Amino acid sequence: MVKTYFKFRELPVNAIRPDGWLRTYLERQRHGLTGYLENAGYPFNRSYWGFDKIGKGKFWDAWGPYEQTGYWIDGMTRCGHLLRDTFLLRKTKKIINAVLSRPDSDGYLGSQIMKIPKNWNRWPHAVFFRAVLADYSVTKDRRYLNALARHYLSGTSPHWDGREVCNAEIMFWLYEKTGNKQLLDAALTAYSEFNRRFPKHDATVKNMLSGKKATEHAITYLEMSKLGALTYLYTGIRRYLKATVNAFRKLDRNHMLIDGIPSSTERLTGRDSLASHETCAIADFIWSAGYLLLATGSAEYADMIERAAFNGGPGAIKKDFKALQYFSCPNQVIADKFSNHNVYMRGRAWMSFRPNPGTECCPGDVNRVMPGFGCRMWLSDGKNGLVAAFYGPGRVTALLGPKKTPVTIVEETNYPFSEQVDFTIKSGKPARFNLSLRIPCWCSKPELFINNLPLKMRLRPGTFIAINRVFMHGDRLTLHLPMKLKITHWPGNGIGIERGPLAFSLPVKENWKIDKKDKRSTKKFPAWNLYPASDWNYALDIKNTRDIRIIRKEAGTYPWDQQDTPLVLNVPARRVSGWKIRKTKSVLYTTSYVDFKREKGNFRLTPPLPVKKALSGHISSKKESITLVPYGCTHLRITIFPDAGKRQTC
Repeated sequence: MVKTYFKFRELPVNAIRPDGWLRTYLERQRHGLTGYLENAGYPFNRSYWGFDKIGKGKFWDAWGPYEQTGYWIDGMTRCGHLLRDTFLLRKTKKIINAVLSRPDSDGYLGSQIMKIPKNWNRWPHAVFFRAVLADYSVTKDRRYLNALARHYLSGTSPHWDGREVCNAEIMFWLYEKTGNKQLLDAALTAYSEFNRRFPKHDATVKNMLSGKKATEHAITYLEMSKLGALTYLYTGIRRYLKATVNAFRKLDRNHMLIDGIPSSTERLTGRDSLASHETCAIADFIWSAGYLLLATGSAEYADMIERAAFNGGPGAIKKDFKALQYFSCPNQVIADKFSNHNVYMRGRAWMSFRPNPGTECCPGDVNRVMPGFGCRMWLSDGKNGLVAAFYGPGRVTALLGPKKTPVTIVEETNYPFSEQVDFTIKSGKPARFNLSLRIPCWCSKPELFINNLPLKMRLRPGTFIAINRVFMHGDRLTLHLPMKLKITHWPGNGIGIERGPLAFSLPVKENWKIDKKDKRSTKKFPAWNLYPASDWNYALDIKNTRDIRIIRKEAGTYPWDQQDTPLVLNVPARRVSGWKIRKTKSVLYTTSYVDFKREKGNFRLTPPLPVKKALSGHISSKKESITLVPYGCTHLRITIFPDAGKRQTC
């Protein structure tokens, strides 16, 4: 048996069945872009991994379309298994089978373009093979193991160049499943060579361990920094784990935004009020932070993942899942084809809601966000027990305890909108096992009841509490997680309001207009220009959290729809004159190919926060009450506000 160093282990994807709002979210995916991404046009309307020819074979064609469609296939596979949806699974299995059934004579799988030595970037294989791993967790089809092992042992690439080193993730997994040490050696050699050949890269072990601020392309950093934790999982060498832990600590310190996602436009770009992130970063942050959770068993990473999934995730998509943003920001009051306020591609459509808002990675990767969250909601403790890693409505079924008794645990909750999570045990006979429940770092006064009797154990914030007992059919556990309001401070005299895992925003009323000039706009999947239809220029006038009133409403059918959200905040505020959409006839922007370039046009951009010195002369004397909603309920919003109050401690 292969020795590993996991604290927690993943369950088969289909061991988990979402209910409630989580199921509705995934069903909207299924009926939206996840099920019909071909409507977004190139490259999703062509079967790249299914061996469609790719034209002239330029460098971009050597990997770009394969990465983008690989994201989609992974998200579609996980969504399909979570929903038990035959439509999605038929689509994804057809592609997986097409790839695995057509190896070269040396075992290589996939496009011949990526096999050419000069086309170094086999990063898309790591993306696509995640879908194979997810499907294997359900089917246990050993053909998958044999085909992937032959591919990686084909000798056709050393896998150390740039993001291609992320293939170590798949090789480590294969080593564990097959026991073939050649796969472990190949993964370790690739990672070692990457560290040796690229000493200045932010994601080397040495630089991750340092205090050096990371400025790398954010997706690259997220994907590659997790490799330290993965290497630890299969070697036990703690230096590698410490490197990834410190890499994420630096992310949190220097780049984390209020919606739980590090800035990424496209590089890591700090924390000011206009700092934004790619939608790709949401999926990749959730996935990579998940490995830290598996390696450390630390509740802080589960907290991070919830924050990202509950804020950044729904905040970057149209709620019917038929359009998304490429760049998404805590402050965005306009989202049309000229409104990108970030230096990278400023003045372009990258912040508008479209089936394809600018480049194809995010339309593919958005499909991984909530499936990546859902498939790790429940974990194994590696000792025939269960771990409730993230909270949300659903159920899990597993073989538990020394006798491996079949047990289902039903989780009933409207979390994160509610503070109570109920678990009911369903089992044909009594079973002794460990059930570990997460106590979030932000919760100072948790309570746990078993069959209405309080559990006499210390419940420390930021830990997993392990309950070992003989569970009977019908046993009920009730977890109370009181959520305190918190005022957070941001650069430029900005403040935000959070409660538990949720950030809160001022929703801006929306005027949606179809952009008929967008060539990828269709009747069922339109491209949108989105304009504000209400005032948004407010500063918060709060001394402390006692000035904020929590309003609970009856939950609607889907709490991420703004009109159905069961939780809002009433907050005192004052209007700020002169703080308005920035209109300009020219913008200075940069791309991957040019440092700076000026472009002329009619641009309207979300403005930065007003500077502190000018604020006092522009604040209204009239105090008003404004209503904030959970961040994920919004499309246009203000989340980081000017601070008009004199702070007091609670």
